[in-house]
Amino acid sequence: MNELLILAGAFALAFFTEGLVEYIFGTPMDKIPKLAPFKWLLMYVAAIVGVGLTIHYKLDLMALILKSEPDMVGIVITGLTIGHGSNFLHQFISKFFPGKPVPIA
Repeated sequence: MNELLILAGAFALAFFTEGLVEYIFGTPMDKIPKLAPFKWLLMYVAAIVGVGLTIHYKLDLMALILKSEPDMVGIVITGLTIGHGSNFLHQFISKFFPGKPVPIA
């Protein structure tokens, strides 16, 4: 599969994970005062969702970088990266895939 499509899929999963976890779990924690002290759990929920999605889609960014076969360690690392959110993934990709920035119209 094309490397750019894999990276686009990783970015999409990061955005979806972050958005859906905030919508499904974060909104009740903002609206229900008794749940507010547990808002710190959102990062763990996002990590679990991210790892679950990467296992389901067998997405391994480490294998893409190292030009190797996907394995469970790389999949879990990718899932944790996706669970951390789109900003962290952007920093990761920018570091290992440097290039010319794409101008935004």
